[in-house]
Amino acid sequence: MSNQSTSVMSKPEPTKVASVKSMRIALKLIANDAASLAQAANGANGSLHANNNAFAAIKPCSLAETLGATAIQLEIDVSSLDGTSTTATNLNMSFRDYLAQAIERIEQQQTVLLSHPALPYSLLMMPAIVAAKHRCHPHAYLTGMGEGHELADAVQQALTQAKRAHVSPTQIDATHCTSYKDKFFELIQLIGHLATRSLPTENNSENNSKGKQYWFSEMHQSRVASFNFIEAELQHAVVFVQGTELAQASSLLDNTRLFFPISANTVSGIQQQLTQLQSQLNAISSSSASTATNVNHSTLLALMLNNLHAFDHQAAKAAVIMANSIESACTEIDAMLAMLSSSTSEAAANASSDIEYKTPSGSCLMLTANEPLGTNGLCFVYPGVGTVYPQMFSQLPRFFPDLYAQLERDGDVKAMLQADSIYADNAKVTDMSLGELAIAGVGASYILTKVLSEFFNVKPNFAMGYSMGEAAMWASLGIWKHPHSMIEATQTSSIFTTDISGRLDCVRKAWQLNQADDIVWNSFVVRATPADIEAVLTQYPRCYLAIIQGDTCVLAGCEASCKALLKQIGKRGIAANRVTAMHTAPAMLIHREVAQFYQQALHHNEQLEQTAQIKFISAASSQPINVSSLDIATSIADTFCQPLNFTELVNNARKLGAKLFVEIGADRQTTTLIDKIARTSPTVSEPCQAIAVNAKGGDDQTALLKCIAQLISHKAPVSLTCLTQGLANLLASTLKFEVNNIQADATLAPQLEGEQS
Repeated sequence: MSNQSTSVMSKPEPTKVASVKSMRIALKLIANDAASLAQAANGANGSLHANNNAFAAIKPCSLAETLGATAIQLEIDVSSLDGTSTTATNLNMSFRDYLAQAIERIEQQQTVLLSHPALPYSLLMMPAIVAAKHRCHPHAYLTGMGEGHELADAVQQALTQAKRAHVSPTQIDATHCTSYKDKFFELIQLIGHLATRSLPTENNSENNSKGKQYWFSEMHQSRVASFNFIEAELQHAVVFVQGTELAQASSLLDNTRLFFPISANTVSGIQQQLTQLQSQLNAISSSSASTATNVNHSTLLALMLNNLHAFDHQAAKAAVIMANSIESACTEIDAMLAMLSSSTSEAAANASSDIEYKTPSGSCLMLTANEPLGTNGLCFVYPGVGTVYPQMFSQLPRFFPDLYAQLERDGDVKAMLQADSIYADNAKVTDMSLGELAIAGVGASYILTKVLSEFFNVKPNFAMGYSMGEAAMWASLGIWKHPHSMIEATQTSSIFTTDISGRLDCVRKAWQLNQADDIVWNSFVVRATPADIEAVLTQYPRCYLAIIQGDTCVLAGCEASCKALLKQIGKRGIAANRVTAMHTAPAMLIHREVAQFYQQALHHNEQLEQTAQIKFISAASSQPINVSSLDIATSIADTFCQPLNFTELVNNARKLGAKLFVEIGADRQTTTLIDKIARTSPTVSEPCQAIAVNAKGGDDQTALLKCIAQLISHKAPVSLTCLTQGLANLLASTLKFEVNNIQADATLAPQLEGEQS
C-alpha cells in the first residue's frame, strides 16, 4: 500500500486494540447481491469459485440477511485501499483501521457490514450478545487483537486479550497481501474454513474441495486461528474462534456425479423406466447444445431430484444408473437395456435363475425369483486390525458435518481416528503400533456405521466381526455405553503394548524366554489349505496357524520357523511384517485379562431396544451372542485369543440367515474374502453377496454411493432423504448462480455491442 502515509499508519492505537477485551464479536458471512455474486464467480486472484468448499457450504440465513440489511455499512473507498486511487480520499485508512472502526460501532451495540464490492460475501459483525438475542448463530468470533514490531508479540498480545494465552493457534499468514481486497478475501476464507471445519492451507487456490483436510481439534476445544498481516511496518494479529454455526452439508450428488434409482414391479417396467430416463437425458443434452451459455445444470439436477422423489421402495424390482455425465449415463442405460434384452429370454427358460449386473461406474441391477438378499438377510461385517490407510475418509466431513460435530461432542475424534498418524504428511500406517491401528480401525467402523444407520436408515439383521472387528461391532452398533472411553485404555493397556505386541510378553512366557532374548516375529499369508499346514505344524512348535480364510491361511510365529515350514510344504508366504500374537496359543495366557478389558457397561434397555432385531454373530460360537456385558466380553476374548476360522464364521452366518454382507470399515479386507468363501463353500448353497462401503485408493463419495446403489438393487431398506436434501440445496444455489449469470450476460451484451461498433 505505497500510497498510504507511513507516519500516520505507524501510530499505535491502544484504545482500539484494548476495545476487544470486554466483549466477543460475532461474525457471520452473508452473500452479497446477485450482481456481486455473478461478478465474483472467479474470485480474488482467480481462486474463489462458486463451488469452493469454504463458500458453497455457507447456509443461506434469512435472519442474518435481515440484520445485514439494517447494519451500518462502512463507507470504504476501495480504490484508495487497493492502491488505484488518483485522489487523496481516505489515503490514511487501512484494513486494520476499518476493523477498528467496526469495533467502535459494535461497542455501541450496533451491527456492522464489512465488504468489498468485488467479493461475493460480506462480513456481518455484531456483539455476541446481540447475536444470541436474535438467535443468529455466528460462523466465528473475533476475540482479540494485537500489534507489534515482532509477529510473536502481536500474536501473544491478541491471545492474551482473547483469554487464550495457553493456546497455539493455527497461523493464517496474510502478510503477503498488500491490498484491502486481498486481506479481506483471506479473512472471509478463514471464516469459511472455521464454518466448514476444514484446515486452511498456505495456497487455497490449489486446494480444491476434494483435497480439503478436516480441521481436527483437541477434545472439547474450539478451533482458534490467528490472522496475521502487516501494515505501516507493524505486525498485526487478530484472533478468531469457531462459532456455533456449522456449514451446510455438501451434496453427495451433482452434475458430475449422477445417481438415478429405477423402480418397477416387472422387468418390462424397468426397461420402460430406463428408456424414459434416457429420453429425458437426451432432451437436456440437446437443449444444452443449442444454448449459447450452458445454464442447464439445474435442469439435470432437477431431473435427478425428481427421480429420487419418485423412487418406489415398495416396488418388487430396482436398478440404479450411476455416471459422471449425461453421455456416460446414456451409455450405461444402453448397456443395461442390452443386458436385459438378452437375459430375459434365458430367464424365461430357467425361471429360478438370478440376474446380477454391475458396471465399473456403479450402475447395478439384481433380478431374482427368490427373496431379495437385502430384505431380511443384511449383515454388517466389521474388519480387523490393519485396514486403515493414510488420508482415509478425508472427503466425508464435508458431506456429513453434523455427524462430525456430534462425534466431537461425544468424545475425542482426533484420537478416535489417530489423526496425527493417519492425516500426517507422508503418513505411513506401518509406523503405527497395534493399539493405534486398533483404535483407528474401530473409529473408521464407528463413523461408517453412523453414516449408514443415521443418514440412510440402513438397519442390519445380523452383525459379525473379523478378529478385532468383533470389538468394533459392539462399539459401533450402540451396545456399549461409553465406547470413547476405550481409546485411552487401548493406548495404555499392556494387552496391546507389551503382551501380544511390542516385546511379546505372553510369547516369552509360553516359550520360556527372558527379556534379554530376541524374538523375531512375523506372520505370512499363504495360499494353502489348513490340512497342508497342519500336516507338518507339530514339527514347528513356535509356528501357529492363526487364521483360516477361504483359500488362504495366516501363519504366525517365529519368522525363521514359519519360513522353514513354508519351504517344507512348497508354498510361498506374503509377509505382513506386523507384530501381533493374536489368535495364537500364547495369547490364551491373557484370556482373562482380555475378557476383563472388554467387559464394558451397556446402554440402557431403551437404547438396546433399537438394536433388538440384530443377531450378533461371533467366531467363538455357533449361536448368536446374548447381549450381556459378560457374554460379550467372553466372546471377544475367545475370538481374540483362539485361532480364527473366518471361513467357518461366514458359513455359520449364512446358515443363520445372513445373505447380503456389507463391510463397515476402511478399505475392503473382508469383502473379497467373503466372495471367495461363498463361491467355494460345499456346505451352504444359499446365494450371498458382499459389498464394501469404502475402498482404498478410491473416492470416498463414489464408494459410498456404489454401496447405496447395491443396497437399493438388493431391496435393502434405504432412506434417500440424505441424497434429496443435499441435492435440493445444491439445486437452489445452482438456480441462483445461473440466474446471476443470465443477468450478468444481459448487462454485458450491450457493452460488447457498443465496443464492436
